[in-house]
Amino acid sequence: MSTEEAVPAPVPADVVALPGVRARRACVVALGGRTLAVDVGDAREVVTLDALSTVPGAPAPLLGVANLRGAVLAVADARPLLGLAPRTATSSPKAVVLAAGGLEAAVPIDGVLGLDWFDEPLPADDLPDGPLKAFAAGLVPRPGEPAILLDAVRLLEALRAPWTPAGPEAQP
Repeated sequence: MSTEEAVPAPVPADVVALPGVRARRACVVALGGRTLAVDVGDAREVVTLDALSTVPGAPAPLLGVANLRGAVLAVADARPLLGLAPRTATSSPKAVVLAAGGLEAAVPIDGVLGLDWFDEPLPADDLPDGPLKAFAAGLVPRPGEPAILLDAVRLLEALRAPWTPAGPEAQP
């Protein structure tokens, strides 16, 4: 796996913003025909998945694991959770590495559209009800059409859910 491009860290809370300067930044990506975004505080980097090792018996959405500078990184497909078209064999080998809520995973994407500054996300009330709206934290204003800002914690927790035991037998 090779690093494609690093995503800069968010502006610290104690930094005083100048008039007209945006407070937050989003990594904007294409996925399943949609324009999506994640706060750069939750996006560690964009990588190219050179090699992916499958995990026998792993539940969906785990596609496998990859080596990221000596660390094993889960690679999970978010498309089914978001109600997007399935990944094709010709899909880009790029992925955005998300880390939030104590969880980390690489999520394959179709491509990177850029980094956009914004103050606060716009309400996502106009999104149709469905899986994508369930993971939306708001909208990032962009020329043409806003990007849907994903709640990285909620998404990573949902991607991990198939491994989370629910019963009392899971208690130590």
